[in-house]
Amino acid sequence: MSDSDPAAALGQAYFESLVDFGGASRRVSARLEAIEGGEQLTRFFVHYAAWNGRFANGVSALVSLIGDSRELFQEAGFPRAVADRSNYIASYIFDAARDEYNDHINPIRDTHRCMAQASLISMARFYDLGESVLDEADPPALAAVNDAVLPGYTGEPRAGSGRVERLFYGLGYHLGSELLADREFSLIDEYLRSRQPELVHHLMRSTIELAGGKHRCYAWVGVHSGHGGGVEADHFEYALAGARAALRYLVAADHRAAIAALTEGFVAFERDHARFFAIGNA
Repeated sequence: MSDSDPAAALGQAYFESLVDFGGASRRVSARLEAIEGGEQLTRFFVHYAAWNGRFANGVSALVSLIGDSRELFQEAGFPRAVADRSNYIASYIFDAARDEYNDHINPIRDTHRCMAQASLISMARFYDLGESVLDEADPPALAAVNDAVLPGYTGEPRAGSGRVERLFYGLGYHLGSELLADREFSLIDEYLRSRQPELVHHLMRSTIELAGGKHRCYAWVGVHSGHGGGVEADHFEYALAGARAALRYLVAADHRAAIAALTEGFVAFERDHARFFAIGNA
């Protein structure tokens, strides 16, 4: 990386080079291929929705941590009261939280969590499962992965290194979640359309009323997949712009240490991704 511009090499290719990106896609496909029957498929999506439901909160926490770090992010040539750029940087991360908490495709308030829940209810009805699968407790392996999300976003593994490393670790974790999720949801969409076309047709025709409004039952997969809305790809680009801005305005800190923490956070998410897709169906 260039000392004059430490963010110059930060791009999608750089992050894909840090992990076995093709292997991550293969693990998603292998997990889907191992599913047998409607009950296992529904249980997989219950687990997947439980994990995904943690990310909105993590993103919001990261936004707050960055925004509340005025002393770390300053633009040269401005007096103190007008020099901080922490909220500007945080705005790039906030774009992901804004979609998570209210997707604007639907005129009602439609969180991605509500979208996921509508999908689960409709899927259980399609397979005539009642409420038993939806009422199961999270298995210990899933609970462990779920519990890693907020610490990942807040940089808890780097807390002892200082605030800069903690923030950049969280940025890296966020970048990992967005980059891997874009391909992940696309693979899930492909699998459902090719292997479960009747289910997809049912979900596309269905709405579920919860939280005071009607929610479309395939929207959760649809808006996240690269074949649909592709919001994850957009969020990755926003997060990348935020990481570059954070390096550009970072003051009185070791930029190489910040990039090392960013890299570490990205790799940590990939490990959690592997942990989730190793969880089997009972």
